[in-house]
Amino acid sequence: MAQVNRCLKQLFFGFNMLLGIAGCVLLVLEVIAAPYNTEHDQGESIGLTWIILTAVVAVLLSLLGAYGAYKENIVILRVFLGIIGFGTIFFLIVGFQMARSMPEAMQLIKENLPAITSEMIADAEHQQTIMALQVQGKCCGIMSYRDWDSKIPETCKCSSFKSDPSQCMEVQTTKDGGNWGRSDKSEMMWIYREPCGPLILKNFDSAFKTGLGFFFGFGVYALIGLVLSGMMIRQIKKVQSTEVPETIDDGYRFTP
Repeated sequence: MAQVNRCLKQLFFGFNMLLGIAGCVLLVLEVIAAPYNTEHDQGESIGLTWIILTAVVAVLLSLLGAYGAYKENIVILRVFLGIIGFGTIFFLIVGFQMARSMPEAMQLIKENLPAITSEMIADAEHQQTIMALQVQGKCCGIMSYRDWDSKIPETCKCSSFKSDPSQCMEVQTTKDGGNWGRSDKSEMMWIYREPCGPLILKNFDSAFKTGLGFFFGFGVYALIGLVLSGMMIRQIKKVQSTEVPETIDDGYRFTP
């Protein structure tokens, strides 16, 4: 039976084990996050589909590579080599394209954020998202608190006024009079000084960088797998060529 360098074989097994673990971690994270993300837009759905697909392929590919190395099967290792080679090219190309387009995309978001602010504030679903962001980021409005006109929501209310007054400022707001025919009344309110726009841009920037790290990380790791699988195939071929005897019909056996 063909024997391959033990160190190379163990290194290849380790590569496939880490690849399988990475795929399982992605699947587990997606399952954990699923209950908290019940509604997705089209872009988010496509992104989640790619993550799940990548995770499943990573797990299956790790099993294929480990089995091919265990059996020292050149055919299986060549299939592994072809898939991992395609993955290397795909992830690196997408990573480079994302790196090139990221500054332009961020600039486009900055330019269009003021224009879409009024639309986001008017939409009930987006209002809930903005209000949640205001609580989390301790901010008010997107470009400023004036995005809410005079009816500033309670989520803008500065809860850290006593501990850190520099985060707050006092503005006039209009309270709803209710359903009893009462007129709206004005009162002063302490709100967060900073708008949420910079936080939104920071989240976009973090998302781009995470995607960049994801594609380049998998691309470089796939490249390592490409090199290792190529070395495995070469060694198996070399060992098989030196160990297989030649037999002729008259019973004499020759070894090279």
